[in-house]
Amino acid sequence: MRVTRRSLIQGALATPAYAQAGGQPPGIVFLFSDDHSVPDLGCYGNRAIRTPHLDRLAAEGMRFEHCYVASPQCSPNRSAVFTGCAPHTTATSRLHTPLPPWEVTFRDVLKQRGYYTGAFRKVHQGPEFDKRWDFYGPRGTPFSRFFDALPTDRPFFLQLGFTDPHRPYRPGMFSPPHDPVSVGVPPYLPDTPAVREDLAHYYDAIARMDAECGEILGLLDKHGLAENTMVVFSSDNGLPFPGAKGTCYDPGLRVPLIVRWPGRVAPGSVRSELISHVDLAPTWIEAAGGMTPEKMQGRSFLPLLTGGAYRPRDAIFAERNWHDNFDPIRAVRTRRYKLIFNAAPHFPYRPAWDLADSVTWKSYLEQARRGGLQPHHLRLLQPSRPVLELYDLEKDPNEFTNLATHAGYVAVRRELEATLSAWMHDTYDYLPPATPRPGQPSGRDWPLSL
Repeated sequence: MRVTRRSLIQGALATPAYAQAGGQPPGIVFLFSDDHSVPDLGCYGNRAIRTPHLDRLAAEGMRFEHCYVASPQCSPNRSAVFTGCAPHTTATSRLHTPLPPWEVTFRDVLKQRGYYTGAFRKVHQGPEFDKRWDFYGPRGTPFSRFFDALPTDRPFFLQLGFTDPHRPYRPGMFSPPHDPVSVGVPPYLPDTPAVREDLAHYYDAIARMDAECGEILGLLDKHGLAENTMVVFSSDNGLPFPGAKGTCYDPGLRVPLIVRWPGRVAPGSVRSELISHVDLAPTWIEAAGGMTPEKMQGRSFLPLLTGGAYRPRDAIFAERNWHDNFDPIRAVRTRRYKLIFNAAPHFPYRPAWDLADSVTWKSYLEQARRGGLQPHHLRLLQPSRPVLELYDLEKDPNEFTNLATHAGYVAVRRELEATLSAWMHDTYDYLPPATPRPGQPSGRDWPLSL
């Protein structure tokens, strides 16, 4: 039988869990910030930032400590959210690549299940993709328009694609502004007045986004929808600073994830399981009573939300490809270890254009000229990089000490090489994995530097 996009969607309609239970499928609201890492919300421990609405959302719902993007780049990771697949699987690994029309997304499954679907602002999957929403509101459209258009007899999915806290920044984004003296400078950045001012503007952009989240939560209350709506907050990749966005270090991959669902999610709960953004699509499909399409690589974490049995992930995977430059990177992260594969190690670190134009990167380079950087800051200024980077995150959470050639970590490195290689094989990656499939020729030994 020929497998078509329609047949794949139809196959996802086979398990109407809520219909069988006589329940009403939930509304789903996805609040999606742009370039925003953990810990930059009050509920994640940042005492200097002002995010009262998202802090309240966490108090009323569940906060995840270990959520990771599939790619530290905007549109590739957004495609992973929609398809539940690694970006290279769906040919969307290059920044700004539209999602191919044949790819099945969670939106297709929800629409077939009767959902009214809408989005505001940044979706970043191409103009043809935006035409397939039931409602699409570009920047400047009041949020109330969606709720005014919403049919009263249908469940709904609404995505809010904020552009905050993406650069560029300017004074006056939020009042009162954050004080540069009070910001927390992460250890991978130099602590200079310019960096502090830049981080304060980043905080201002987050606070502005938080206020808009408050508008949406207020509209859910106003329309009597809050009690049967799953509200999810996350970000598309890490903060737009050197060593974060565009890298496979944790500041580029680890993002907030908050879920509120009255009556189903325990208020004020915190989970430490590994979650990948490819897991969002299967979770929403299961919550809506559907069956996850076979192609999706993610796993539903609905049982974590509702108190059911759940088998935790052993690892999450991430990739970086073309952004403003080609830099193919693959990574696997467990609870304790991370292995990063730099497939083009002859390239130095090259920040994305918005980072390269930032006052932080200019301050970084100025400090380097003056000899004012710490030794761990210098890795971003080397003429090349190692093929492999291995970090013991329990002992080295900032990923400063590369253990890839350390004799005491050989077994760990080999196990992670095999895990990463298996994922690359199984997800149809175009890069050559370290370990061949059984029965296949190995070719040249890899990694070449070890």
